[in-house]
Order: sequence, then structure tokens, then C-alpha cells
Amino acid sequence: MPKVSVIIPVHNVEKYLRQCLDSILVQTLDDIELICVDDGSTDSSGIILDQYAVRDERIKVLHRSNAGYGAAMNTGLDMAQGEYIGIVESDDCIKAEMYQTLYSAAVSDDLDLVKSDAVYWLEEVAYTREIHYQWLDSYYDRVLYDEDRNIMFDFFMNIWTGVYKRDFLLQNNIRFHESPGAAYQDNGFWIQSLLYCQKAKWLSQAFYMYRQDNPYASVKSQSKMLAMTNEYEFLAQTLCERKDYHYLPYCYYYKLFRHRGTLMRIADEHKREFCEQIKKDYALYKSYIKGNSYLDKWFHEIVLSPDNVCSEIIRKKRQLADRLEQAEGIIIYGAGRRGDIVFRGLYNAGYYEKICCFAVSQAPLEKLMAGKRIMPIQEARYICSDPLIIIAVIRGSGMYRQMVDRLTEMGISNYVDGSDIEESFYIV
Repeated sequence: MPKVSVIIPVHNVEKYLRQCLDSILVQTLDDIELICVDDGSTDSSGIILDQYAVRDERIKVLHRSNAGYGAAMNTGLDMAQGEYIGIVESDDCIKAEMYQTLYSAAVSDDLDLVKSDAVYWLEEVAYTREIHYQWLDSYYDRVLYDEDRNIMFDFFMNIWTGVYKRDFLLQNNIRFHESPGAAYQDNGFWIQSLLYCQKAKWLSQAFYMYRQDNPYASVKSQSKMLAMTNEYEFLAQTLCERKDYHYLPYCYYYKLFRHRGTLMRIADEHKREFCEQIKKDYALYKSYIKGNSYLDKWFHEIVLSPDNVCSEIIRKKRQLADRLEQAEGIIIYGAGRRGDIVFRGLYNAGYYEKICCFAVSQAPLEKLMAGKRIMPIQEARYICSDPLIIIAVIRGSGMYRQMVDRLTEMGISNYVDGSDIEESFYIV
């Protein structure tokens, strides 16, 4: 029995696959097996897998006709023999000490699952930023139990930064939804694992390199309007079949919560149609988001006037896109967490070359970020003629008001709110 079975679902990722496999094969934990499920690739991915399998006996390859991400993952689970299960997406990479660290933590406390932080990674511009939620610091690096279950859902949502005890998955029959395609089938597995685990831990270290510059990543698709909705309907059905009705509030809350991201992600021509699904689900499950006043207000506006809401979203996005297109250059004012969000939104929308620099109010601690200079705002303003400045801090905060005041003092009026980028462009 290997200590960890690493499942890698593969579909048309020839550009990234070797790098992914290499990062797993150099793990400091040698006692692992790699289960690569080739889900009907039409590029050279299958050939690459077979070449690696010849070189390393720890690699098992299964070629199958395309059946979707969920089916590929379930096939991998069925093949796995390890004490613990790990998951790596085939366009991502992991640091060499990841599984040694996770496995040691899991065994020492007999955990059902242990997870860690991840790193946003844009390889093409040599950009990384660790995903760490400081407000959860008191919950990192200690065992969490049933009384901490709500906290577990506050950590970064993913299924691939950790390991899961295989017996735990088998005993609770935790599986993936086998819907067609590769879109959001991780949500059901994520929620099931957090609902049924009895002992879990989140490490404050980051090992997983989460690629953001794959243009074909399924999360960037503007189609698949009902993929997320169907995933949560599968989860609700699963919980009802098990008579675990007390877990349904989690399912219904996140079903509504994900609707906002879906509306922003899908193509504009689908938004009004999707509002009908939003109205239907809000009527059924609105009690489950009563505590989230921001989200409840958003749903309420859609129910009252879906045409106006959709028109305003589209108008605002087009207006912002026009300003970005017309700008001589773009300055991101703020190099912290909000600056990261704005930058990734602009990068994925195709505006990287227009970004002149990042600006800060005080002397910068670093010189570069994502290949762009970090400069005091007093200097950055002259980097190009009449740049569009994006204020990348929390809207309405004290810092935001100070930055607006500073721009006003410098006679700068060509700026936009960074929150507009977040609200107009779907950011992974």
C-alpha cells in the first residue's frame, strides 16, 4: 500500500502536463503512486503519459473515452490503493515537500483530511501570490472538529491542496458527480468531504501552484450556464438519499452563493435567461442566506427587476471595457490583496500589456510585481500621458478615501474603483 495515491485527471493539456508530472515525481515522499486518467485526450497528452509510465513504475495510466471530469476522478478513486488520496490538476504544479508534509500531519493526528494553502500562479509573467486568509490564523495548524465545521467552509475552496484518508472516503461513499464535461464537479466532493470529516487540519504553508494563465481552463468558460446548478442538485439528492437532511442548509446556501459568480461568468446573451433560475432558487431557499445581507439584497433586486439588473451589469462592463481600451496606460493603485485581484482580472481580460505599473502611497517594499514596476503614486502618474488609475483597495474604506483625496490633490480625475473590475470581470 503506497502512502499517498495522487490522482491526475487529464484532458488535452499537452502544454502543461510534463511540468505537472515532473513536480509530482520529485516529491520528497517517495512512497506514492500516480494515477493518470486520460479522459479522451485528442492531443499528445496520452502519449506523454505513456512515455512517463515507461520511465517510472509508480505511474499508472488509464486511457478512456471522454466521459467528463467527475467520471475520470471516480475512476481514479476506484484504482487508488494508497492510505491517503491526493489530487493534482494536470495544468498545475506542486512543491517538492507537499506530500511529505501533508502525510506526516495526517498520520500524526489520525486526520480524515489535511489541507494547506495554495499559490496563484501566472507562469508567463513569473507572478505568484500566496492565498492565505489572515482572519483564520487562529484556526490554522490545529485539529478541527465538528464544532469547527462552519469555519472549515471559510478556508479557500478547493479539493487539491490536501490529502484525504481513503478509508474515510470509502466509508462515507464520497464520490464525484459524473456529469458531462469538465465544469465544477469539484463542488460536490468539496462539500461532502467537509461535511463528513470528523478530524481535519489546515496547514499555514502553501505547496500548490494554482495556474491562472491556462486560457482553456474550464472555470473560464462563458457557457455551461447550469453546470453549477446541476452540481448542487446532485449534492442535495445525495444528502436526501442518505437521509442526512441536517446537512441540506449547507447545500442550499452554496447553491445560491454560486449563482452570483455564474451570472458574472456566463456570456451576456445568457444572463437574462439565467435570472429565471436565480428567481426560482431564491423563492425556494432564500431563508438560508438570511444572514448574508449583501447577497440577499442582490437576489432581491434580481427578483424585482431582472431586466434592469442584467442591463446594468452589461452596461457597466461595456463602459469599463471602453475606458480600458481607450486608456493610454493603466496604473493599479495598490499592490496588496485587492491589487492582486484587480491584476488577475485585467490579465485574464487581456490588458496585461496596458498595465504600466503598480502604485503605492508610501515607498514600495518591493521593486517588481508580475513583471511591472512598483512605484510611489507621485512618480507613477508620469509614467505615461493621462493613465487610467484603478484604486485597488476596499471600496469605501478609510484607505480608499485617503487614496481618492491624494489623487484629487494631484489633480487626477481619471480613475475607477477597483471593485468595478471585480464586479464586471469574472475573476477565478
